Amino acid sequence: MEAFFTEWVRQEESLVSSLLAAILSNDLAHQSRLVSLAVAHIESFYLHKSRLAEQDVVQAFYPRYLTPFERTFLWLGGFKPSLAFKFIPPEPASSDTIMHLRRSILAEERDMSKQMAALQESLAARELLEAIRIFDHRRNGDNSMERAATEVGDGLRELLASADRLRLCTLRAIMEALVIKPADVAIFVANAMKFHLNVRRFGLQCDNRGD
Repeated sequence: MEAFFTEWVRQEESLVSSLLAAILSNDLAHQSRLVSLAVAHIESFYLHKSRLAEQDVVQAFYPRYLTPFERTFLWLGGFKPSLAFKFIPPEPASSDTIMHLRRSILAEERDMSKQMAALQESLAARELLEAIRIFDHRRNGDNSMERAATEVGDGLRELLASADRLRLCTLRAIMEALVIKPADVAIFVANAMKFHLNVRRFGLQCDNRGD
């Protein structure tokens, strides 16, 4: 995943550079093509991430390929969907739609946060019980610990998949709301990708200063 992510970020940098140039030149047709490429680029990341989760859900939730600074932004394995609203250009034509959409996304975030908290509580309780009973399990060949780990892993995968779907759905919904003014869609996508790249760069700089 680390090699994929490094190349993915390099491609993201190229896309952002091209998109900013198209915005400056007010080339709406080129902006539209680049926005489509950018969305496909983002979708490719989530597809790759879902494959990683099938093999190692903990790594997908707490990626080692991210810097410590990047990990401070993690919410269920990625950025909070509601963060995307900060990248909308000022005074969009569809401000009412955006406001209602934001409320809906925040409500879904709260629901998922509660699900994660319940899963963590369940995991903590299981760990305590298994710590007490571990000797008997090993002695008797009981595989209940393995079953418990599988259940927790499945729960994490389901929650991660839901969070990633919400992230993508939020991106698409905001773009649809902004389509009244196509230039705003390009600006929104460029702002979101620039933010991600800036977080990445700052995280790497912090790591380099610590070496």
